[in-house]
Amino acid sequence: MPFRPLAGAFTLIAALAAAPSVSAQEAAPASSDALAAYPKTTVGDFTAADAPGFDAETIAIARDRASRMTVPVSIDGRGPFSFMIDTGSERTVVSRDIASILALEFAQIARLVSIAGSKMVQTVYLPEVTLGRRNYGELVAPMLEPHHIGADGILGLDGLQDQRILFDFLENAITVEDVTERVRTGDFEIVVSARRKSGQLIFTDATIGGKRVNVVIDTGAQSNIGNMALLKRLGTANQASAQQASLTSVTGQTIMADSGLAQDFRIGRAQFDYVPIVFADADAFRELGLDKTPALLLGMSTLRLFNRMMIDFKQRRVLFDMPSSSPRKPERARI
Repeated sequence: MPFRPLAGAFTLIAALAAAPSVSAQEAAPASSDALAAYPKTTVGDFTAADAPGFDAETIAIARDRASRMTVPVSIDGRGPFSFMIDTGSERTVVSRDIASILALEFAQIARLVSIAGSKMVQTVYLPEVTLGRRNYGELVAPMLEPHHIGADGILGLDGLQDQRILFDFLENAITVEDVTERVRTGDFEIVVSARRKSGQLIFTDATIGGKRVNVVIDTGAQSNIGNMALLKRLGTANQASAQQASLTSVTGQTIMADSGLAQDFRIGRAQFDYVPIVFADADAFRELGLDKTPALLLGMSTLRLFNRMMIDFKQRRVLFDMPSSSPRKPERARI
């Protein structure tokens, strides 16, 4: 039976269980003395520097071998743990190892929807989840295998909504602030408006091969993932070097996909000669109502080509800065 207080299903689009990230500490065995490896911490223990203004805080991010971003998170004052920051995941997730070490209390069984299908999973209560100075209170999180996550956990949209997050890819840091006033759009070269669905921001100011496409920013995925409607819309003329690939989700499920290069990708005024895309008939698109219209989950292989990206959840906007001499041909994503 779905967990009704959380709308029956988690939409978890953090798609690829690629190379694991470097954890804040080596994973400790789930034994009686394992908790000693994660002593009580305070906010001062985090690698963070306060940005100008009381509400803004800049936090250093690590980069795993799949180019995804991890941040130091504490749970009930213990940690820090290395959590992948994922704008494509509706819910925060914790690894089974960390849940065992911290003896987290079980919650309900819930249906989790990933890029490779749906699966019933055990959830646990996460008390006092903290990122930098921000305490998100208690969250209910799916518990998944650490080798599928590639980190100690995933910080999802339930910990990020109604905030403004600046991803600075040059400085390798994020700045998190509560939304108190509108951001100065003149500070960014590209500003796109979006609509909200299951927490995700979906914008349409993007085209591939001249065809309009719905885009979801997915910092939890290395690759760009397109749906079958996009593959059909593009046709063979807008693909190159197509090949079969398999995607393994954070739940451990696998789905077959077609990978290739799509020509002429544009977001606002930004233009790339081509982008690598993996095309999959994925349940995650259906959960977001994007299975019938061309849609793309934009992963880190392309996002890191920008200098900066700001996601303003409250104002429903995504803002980008292009580097002055940006590469126009991104590297093919590893599968």
